[in-house]
Amino acid sequence: MRPEIASIENSAGSRNLFIHPVSIPLLTGGAFNAAKARPQYGRTSPSHRQSFTNKRAAPSDYDVMARSLRLLQPLLAALIVTLLQLAMAIGLLAPEGSISQRYAALVQHDSYWFMNIVDRGYQTIVPPVDHKLMEVSNVAFFPAYPAIAAVFHYALNIDTATALLITAQVAAWGFWSYFFFFCKRWNVSPALQICGAVLIAAHPAAFF
Repeated sequence: MRPEIASIENSAGSRNLFIHPVSIPLLTGGAFNAAKARPQYGRTSPSHRQSFTNKRAAPSDYDVMARSLRLLQPLLAALIVTLLQLAMAIGLLAPEGSISQRYAALVQHDSYWFMNIVDRGYQTIVPPVDHKLMEVSNVAFFPAYPAIAAVFHYALNIDTATALLITAQVAAWGFWSYFFFFCKRWNVSPALQICGAVLIAAHPAAFF
């Protein structure tokens, strides 16, 4: 570029002010392409945004899976204890016989009253009799256990005794689930949880 000369006159006289030329490179060709290739701070490309999103999404998926596993731990522990109780009852307490006979032998005591309620429903006479006679009056028992057993009996088409046993074992699983959930809520150590489960399972009433 040619230098431009500007002259300024004032009241004292005229003086010439020279402005030195300044060259400004034009962004053409390779220079323009290099400028385009230069990263622009403050902006992110779609690929960068996608990778950032994936990095944020991965920990959240891991957290969901970890929470699910922590939720399943008490249920699995309860199922293991229930199956151990059942195996002990069939293997050690039931009389000699096949596995099915040993399992059926777990129906004892008040189970016969509940079988009568499932098969016949609640029945009584007025005034009620003053002695136990299930064919005359069987209204001395709460309805939840025989009602759930009746659902298994008719839904799965199994005999009443097996339906009562399955209902009892599902209820035992529910009890142990509550036990381990409370232990987790109260931050009970695993060693104390095992000791508590053994003490409860060893109680004679646990097999009544």
